[in-house]
Amino acid sequence: MIHLEKTKGRVHLVLDACFMGEDIVVMISGGDRPHLGTISAGARLEPMQTVQLQNHKEFYITEEVAVRLRKHFRGNFAVLSGTHLDNASKEEINWMTEMAIELGDALIEQLKGKTS
Repeated sequence: MIHLEKTKGRVHLVLDACFMGEDIVVMISGGDRPHLGTISAGARLEPMQTVQLQNHKEFYITEEVAVRLRKHFRGNFAVLSGTHLDNASKEEINWMTEMAIELGDALIEQLKGKTS
């Protein structure tokens, strides 16, 4: 299990990644009400698929992290995300997206050498 956190202002995000054999599940959550909003899954040589639950917009996060992950990870992967911050400003919404992608990049750095 890999656990990473990032905070900026009122925005606090958590990335937890767990291995299922050679595969990985990455969960990015945070804010006031963490939830399951969007799932992007795939493999290195297969098309990626995204499932957006209800009207959640975390696909901006899951798809970007998944695209970056597939370049460095050989197994199957699923990236799940759900972040919500009550009364979030546009700036805070941008922070959430940027911070989530930065967490994904930090995960990839930890995985390099182990799975490339």
